[in-house]
Amino acid sequence: MKKTIIIEGMSCGHCEMHTKEELEKIDGVISAEADSDQGQAVVEMEKEVAEDKLKTDVEEAGYDYIKTV
Repeated sequence: MKKTIIIEGMSCGHCEMHTKEELEKIDGVISAEADSDQGQAVVEMEKEVAEDKLKTDVEEAGYDYIKTV
């Protein structure tokens, strides 16, 4: 299953990599791809991950979590 997270504050490739690394640390996340131009990250999961956990990890990476769609 995939979820798209709307994120503010990413501005470059380093931001994308940092966000990707934080999201991929979450149990149940298979992969993540962040895109600073679109202001989002697409997360592929092998099991349901709580939205609060996604939010916490995005914020720990230093960016503003807006919502999951």
